[in-house]
Amino acid sequence: MEQLDQENRDILIAKYLSGDLSQDEIVELKIWINASKENLTYFQQVKNIWDNSDHSIDKIMIDAEKALRAIKNRVTFRSSSSGFWYYWKRIAAILLIPLILGNILYFMFGGKNYQRNQVPIYNELFAAFGTRSALKLSDGTSVWLNSGSSIKYPDRFVGNKRIVELKGEAYFEVQSDLKRPFIVETSSMRVKATGTKFNVLGYTSADKEEVTLVSGKVEVNLTDNNNNIRSTNLVPDQHYSFDKVNGTTSVTNEDTYKYISWKDGKLIFRNEPLSEVIKKISKVFNVDIELRGTSLQDYSYRATFQDESLAEILKLLKISSPIDYTEVKRNPLPDGSFPRKKVIIFPVSHKTSSHN
Repeated sequence: MEQLDQENRDILIAKYLSGDLSQDEIVELKIWINASKENLTYFQQVKNIWDNSDHSIDKIMIDAEKALRAIKNRVTFRSSSSGFWYYWKRIAAILLIPLILGNILYFMFGGKNYQRNQVPIYNELFAAFGTRSALKLSDGTSVWLNSGSSIKYPDRFVGNKRIVELKGEAYFEVQSDLKRPFIVETSSMRVKATGTKFNVLGYTSADKEEVTLVSGKVEVNLTDNNNNIRSTNLVPDQHYSFDKVNGTTSVTNEDTYKYISWKDGKLIFRNEPLSEVIKKISKVFNVDIELRGTSLQDYSYRATFQDESLAEILKLLKISSPIDYTEVKRNPLPDGSFPRKKVIIFPVSHKTSSHN
């Protein structure tokens, strides 16, 4: 069999993409593809443009001559033969081959409109326990992600809404766009903002979900089992809490920094029950902490911890509170893995010192 020249090669590829190859031509094309690595690369280049293109573009709006010239340049077609050029124009008229090569059309016929119709790619970022993460979204919005949290977000926002999905806790500084609200979805809430700074707490395993507004405005929406929506509008320095167990909500005026200080590496407690302090520490460090003794449950605690380890925090708790603690020995499980670390806190004689 004679070696394919450039013109016949390109005609075969065009007919392959259009599904118009005979059995003999299929064999001929396969032999050429397998003849060298360069042939395979060239074929894949053309096919990839086809496979990743938009097949819904209206042929009436496209200049076929211009499209064909661009395609020829794009995939380094070099033949100037009139026969080759005629065949490709015929394929274009019947099968719209040049019209569906999206990578070319993006530059030729309005990249913004073309991109707006494409399905975005979703990414997911995780913050390991005991760590924090930060990222900037495509619209310029800044996000801080707390320990043990994850956020799912698109590589670009399309349509009239900017939606992200949150499991855990995150702080948002949203770029203003009144025409495209920014929406944070958790397992229970839908928080809508335009340009604002706010914190969302939405761990799926927790009994409560919370929103803290630093500046701007947000709207918090809850949907019950009957698809009824309850909406609450917040103003700066308000803290919203939803109890998932009994379905109640509350809004209070607060010092918001204690709710967002985690993004700066701080844990701030202001006269909070020790039981709530333990819950937060347990969540941040992914450790089981058992609080024994009813006298400790409502013990009021005030402290500020900054970038301190679990061991350091436990020592400071022991110094500043009427407690002591012990760490449970971790024995390997039958499968060779180890259970999660466990700490038991128990009451001792009262102490009056404090850590601030």
